[in-house]
Amino acid sequence: MWQHFEKEVILVPVIIGIAAPRSFAAMECFSKEIIFWFFCFGVPMFMAYNGGATAATVDTIQKVGGWSPTGIGLLGAMDKIGITMSAGIWGYVLQHVPSKVLLSAGLLVNAVSVAVFAVTQNGYLMYTTKMLIGFTEGLQWVWAPLWVARWADEEKLPLWINLSGCVAAGVGNGVGMLLAGSSTANGLPYAFPFQVEAAVLLLLLLLMVMVPTEKMAITSCLKVDQVKNEIMDSDRKIRTYSDDLMNLSIDHPPSRQSSEARARPRIRSGSFLHPVMVAEDMSIRQQLEELYSNKLYCRSAMAFASSNYVNAGLAFIWIRLFIELWTMEKQLSVVSYLLLTGVGGALGICHSSGIEGSHDPRLTLAYLRKAMCYSCLGAVMTMVGLSLQLIHGDIRHIFLILTWFGVVLLCMGIASTTGLIQIVCNNSVEDEKVRSFGVGLAQGINNFFGNCFGPLLPQMVMDLLIAAFHLNEKHALFSGAVSVVCIAFAVLGYVIAALRAVEHGQPAAPIEAQRMQVVPEDHATVREFSGAKASGPRKQKLWRIRDPERLEGAAVWRKPRAAMEIFLLVPIITDVWTAHIIL
Repeated sequence: MWQHFEKEVILVPVIIGIAAPRSFAAMECFSKEIIFWFFCFGVPMFMAYNGGATAATVDTIQKVGGWSPTGIGLLGAMDKIGITMSAGIWGYVLQHVPSKVLLSAGLLVNAVSVAVFAVTQNGYLMYTTKMLIGFTEGLQWVWAPLWVARWADEEKLPLWINLSGCVAAGVGNGVGMLLAGSSTANGLPYAFPFQVEAAVLLLLLLLMVMVPTEKMAITSCLKVDQVKNEIMDSDRKIRTYSDDLMNLSIDHPPSRQSSEARARPRIRSGSFLHPVMVAEDMSIRQQLEELYSNKLYCRSAMAFASSNYVNAGLAFIWIRLFIELWTMEKQLSVVSYLLLTGVGGALGICHSSGIEGSHDPRLTLAYLRKAMCYSCLGAVMTMVGLSLQLIHGDIRHIFLILTWFGVVLLCMGIASTTGLIQIVCNNSVEDEKVRSFGVGLAQGINNFFGNCFGPLLPQMVMDLLIAAFHLNEKHALFSGAVSVVCIAFAVLGYVIAALRAVEHGQPAAPIEAQRMQVVPEDHATVREFSGAKASGPRKQKLWRIRDPERLEGAAVWRKPRAAMEIFLLVPIITDVWTAHIIL
């Protein structure tokens, strides 16, 4: 009896000793690198895959369901509307709900919505599922950069942010378009690429369930106030790796700032969706008034949204356009889109990344003005090529080559603008707390006017012209394509307007003045300032500079705008208003 008991006593620690390493090994298999590649890169990649698959199957969906151009355009915009509506919500919800619980629920809803979208042909149900897809996708774009900011090493942070943002979105969109276009071109139903997406997302969900909760967390705090502060710290940490020189200490001389900025790895602007943070010491109305009074912010935000309008609209109409005008095979049309826009975008990004003085808004906007002039030239070439092909009717390869060259030039200018104009937009807001709100609002404007209206408005133009002038499919697609590429001129106009705002004394970054003597207007004691910083009208004193030669480039007063940008009202209703209700 005693021997049996002794064996059991000896056996228990042996079992524990064997089980503990296995449990520890199971924990170790989910390293931060594995979590990053599966959930910060893989999940957003397959969520972005949905947008590319939709664009590549829109012609098949339209034929099967008998959709009108406006209806199919709204279908393509519904997920972006969901992202826009959720932008002001997820940043708040993540402060109160554990990340793993929220992400698992969101991934489950996303996968089920994709599966339902693949099998149904009911229009209202397809609208609803696309809205849910976008709504849950917005959670991923908010969580991923915050997780990376907490877990990534300082050296890996810029690379991981870029991979989890613009790279994952670009790769996913391209893979979705290629697979969906190839499968439908070879006779498979349009549901096939979405079924593949749903299966992959469900596998990722099963994997996520096995990950320890603490390894998915974006904060180690338990109290809500501490959680919010840590999230905002992560948000600021991310911005310090962008081209935002305002995050460097103003005590550093300009030469040192420039050297630090060049040595620091760069986060590609637009790599992530900022949650809309609300400053506690200012009401939403006060923050909106300050942002509306900032001409540079409004104009650069609209330039950013307009450039993405061209990208989204071109992707949604390309395949049908070239199939109709040149009777091109669908697979060739898909490959040509990926190749031409990829080459043009890569050339634009490479060239814009190498410009000197990117911290100076004047130099940046002057460069973008030239880039958009070339982009507008590409838009003209594209319209001429499409017009000549439409007029002649029979297939002319010279017109096709002209159109393709125009598209490459158009995409070069747009790609150069998209990243740099967002840096100018972010840096134009000087108050730290208002800037966080402003960055989130700019993303809402971009999602609504750029990514939502890009697929929708050209289709509405097509419907309107078909009803008014009884156009056929070729003429309608031509009019829709022209309405997309013409927005390049609007981007150029916004860039020029932003440059004028800077030249009229409203810089995008604080002005470094070395030992400048300034005197308040109330004739108080003269004080020495090391580094004078322009600030907003909410807490600005009017300073009189003694040395008039130092006045150039130092904006010491910013007048509020007399009129608001009317085009910014809609994203306020969809994005900021929801944040106001919850917060």
